[in-house]
Amino acid sequence: MSYLRNLSISQRISLSLVGTLLTVAIASGLLLVTDFLHWDVTGYVMDTRLDHVIVAAAARTSDGHLALQHSAQLDSLERVAPGLWFIVRDQEGEQVSVGRVSAPCASAVASLPRIYSADITDNNQYDNLSCRIKTMRTDLGEVQIAYGGGPLIPAWKGVGLAVLQYLEAPFFLPLLLVNIVTIPVVVALALRRLKDVVQLARYVDIDRRGLRLPEEGLPREIAPLVRAFNAALERLDAGRTQQDRFIANAAHELRTPVAVIRARLDALESGPLKAKLEQDVERLSELSDALLDLQALKSTTLRMEVLNLVALVRDTLGDLAPVVLTAGHDVEFVCDTEQLDVSGDAASLKRVIVNLVQNAIKHGGNATMLTVTVKADAAYVLMEFVDTGPGIPPAWRDQIFESFSRYTRHGAGAGLGLSIVREIATMHGGRASYFEPPTHGTGIRVSLPRIGATADA
Repeated sequence: MSYLRNLSISQRISLSLVGTLLTVAIASGLLLVTDFLHWDVTGYVMDTRLDHVIVAAAARTSDGHLALQHSAQLDSLERVAPGLWFIVRDQEGEQVSVGRVSAPCASAVASLPRIYSADITDNNQYDNLSCRIKTMRTDLGEVQIAYGGGPLIPAWKGVGLAVLQYLEAPFFLPLLLVNIVTIPVVVALALRRLKDVVQLARYVDIDRRGLRLPEEGLPREIAPLVRAFNAALERLDAGRTQQDRFIANAAHELRTPVAVIRARLDALESGPLKAKLEQDVERLSELSDALLDLQALKSTTLRMEVLNLVALVRDTLGDLAPVVLTAGHDVEFVCDTEQLDVSGDAASLKRVIVNLVQNAIKHGGNATMLTVTVKADAAYVLMEFVDTGPGIPPAWRDQIFESFSRYTRHGAGAGLGLSIVREIATMHGGRASYFEPPTHGTGIRVSLPRIGATADA
């Protein structure tokens, strides 16, 4: 049963249809044979497998006449059934025989040339078949055989053997094989549109708004499920839009009270409480700004152009250098080439550089050395930001790019800087990741697709 549960829809339908075909074939064979026996499966019948043994016992001599040849099967048969008799007759009237024809069959054998086939039963033994006459095509040409006195088998067993022979009939076996091959193909063709839907469903993501599964060309049984799934996606999109609108409005509304609190703090006398409140207000201001940046990023269409990432990083670091030095840190730019081109939005990529530099300043500790390296492999241009700060604990390295993720509860920042970095990298077809620097500290790598990358890469 567990195997059946793991089958695909097409496999289940194919197995069901093939199983139904076999059931119908076996049932029709049983009906045919039992009807031929007048629904009487008691008593005994002749074993139809004797036909081939008897035909094999006849051969032609070099001059073309019929002759009898003994075989191991025939010898074994004569030992089991001493009363066995048979006649093999060709179209020219030549015949070979073994044994003495039984009395109930004598008149029928005398009329052999005029009989195509017959099953003869003695009135005194109505439940036992006495003899059989058949016309067969063999290597000797068309021949007639008549036999009796052989080993009998129970009638029910004879019915079973007859059904098996029916299933092996030239018209049925090819039909069965054709159905076994064609049914899975037909079912697969009927469900091929469903495979397209499944393939597209893999791209469903909370950030891919407006994505819907195709409903055209689906089977009537599957279409309602796909429509229900699309309706659920519409509700998710509507909920996400409402959530984003709420966050943007809340962040925007925060700016006014933050400005008011800041003005009132300026009127207070200096002291530890004022300094602590100023830190809290600054953090609240950074949070509202980061939320607005994140929402604006998701609703902005990128202006993609060919950019020299080396020049972009160098110029942005030059603009940020006074801020870094004033904070007591140092920054170094490393690149062994003058040009590495990517397709990107200049403002968004500058935001990545600014966020990563600010992240190093806030979390790198005192007198941090920040090294920014730009390099490339066959497929990507890489920006690597390495600081000499305390580093990030291993348990947090998979979470630092999540929104509001801060591995120190009282740390500076809103926990959105790296989330924005990841969002921008993803929008450019790249990715942002953590890596272990050679020395102690934190390493952040941003990979962007390189223009002119080889197809093999």
